[in-house]
Amino acid sequence: MTKKDKLLQQLHYHTFAVLKPSSLHGIGVFAITSIKQGERKIFSDHESEWIEVSKEEVDSLPKHTRDLVENHCLFNKTHYYIPEYGFKIFDLAVYLNHADQPNLISINDGEFFEAVRDIAAGEELLIDYRTIVDSEE
Repeated sequence: MTKKDKLLQQLHYHTFAVLKPSSLHGIGVFAITSIKQGERKIFSDHESEWIEVSKEEVDSLPKHTRDLVENHCLFNKTHYYIPEYGFKIFDLAVYLNHADQPNLISINDGEFFEAVRDIAAGEELLIDYRTIVDSEE
């Protein structure tokens, strides 16, 4: 299968979400078509590493960069987890907002996500942050 064929297949069968303003928190990820329970191909399958960076190291960054890390990266008590590509490319998953009753679950610490129920077009995609990184914050 050519790259073009793969792209067209992905666009036809696995294009599910878009960024939009969220009433929960700034920007969120919203379904643009229905998503069936069990679907796992919601986000990019591009594999990249999340780099563990101490909060002290983040504190030393310029304010505009620190704000990006603090608002868009997972964290625990002592570290942030920043994508290896920094903020040059954005994965829609970075914009998932939190809910105690999410419609997505994290698989393998955020490696990919699965719909836990059918999700209607227009519905915000939500994850329980506590299931990805342990934190008291």
